[in-house]
Amino acid sequence: MVKVGIIGCGTIGSALARAIEKKFRTVARLTYVSDINPAQIRKLHQKIPRSRFRTISTPQLIRKSDLVVETASVGAAAQAVPLALRQAKDILTLSVGGLVKIPNLRQLLSKAKGNLYLASGAIAGIDAVLGTKTGQIQSVRITTRKPLKSLRKAPYFENRKHLLKKIKKPTLIFQGNATQAIRNFPENVNVAVTLSLAGIGPQRTRVRIFASPNYRYNMHEIEIKSRFGRIVTQVINLPSRENPKTSALAIGSAIATLEKIFNRLKVGT
Repeated sequence: MVKVGIIGCGTIGSALARAIEKKFRTVARLTYVSDINPAQIRKLHQKIPRSRFRTISTPQLIRKSDLVVETASVGAAAQAVPLALRQAKDILTLSVGGLVKIPNLRQLLSKAKGNLYLASGAIAGIDAVLGTKTGQIQSVRITTRKPLKSLRKAPYFENRKHLLKKIKKPTLIFQGNATQAIRNFPENVNVAVTLSLAGIGPQRTRVRIFASPNYRYNMHEIEIKSRFGRIVTQVINLPSRENPKTSALAIGSAIATLEKIFNRLKVGT
């Protein structure tokens, strides 16, 4: 049985905890959890009352678990990933933007005995990006459209609060590379970093962000140009029932990644 530890017991963490206890109960066991908010842990106990997981600190969780699952924040990912890899642990991180904050990630991975897993998240086309890498990718661009209210607390608007009142219709508020995007919108564009790591890197992956008070859902469009041709994908994300800030597809993608980790049949690139 694989001993699983989950960092972060919010919407995605709770969904993965339930999946481990039910869908993957023959191969894995939720053993440890960690969260800076005790109320989240209490809620998780209510959702899976029969589970016997223990609450411990993040460093202890990483040391004692076989598989670490991070669903907390960009900051938590930046700390947990190096700790897990140095201790030869496998880790699945959902806050992919945190990887940009790890300066020696490539070197760390080259020496690590553990594996770093990234779910595709709320976008489509990661398999296509991986497939086109052998054909010399020329460009990758992701265009994200989000409701304005979901971006209000982003660092990008700390010195631009006056812009919030001026946005009345779909407006291009940011364009740059994936590194710049995750720095300005750490909780909103993790998918851009995932895409960049699958393809041509954060510096060369172009990101555009549109915002509007009239947008109801998060939307992501990806355009890839390579020697194989041109690939375009579009996803309109419906929110999860438990938390409108989390897309249902992001949860499904995380569970699918666990399935690839645990199962012998591994479909997709």
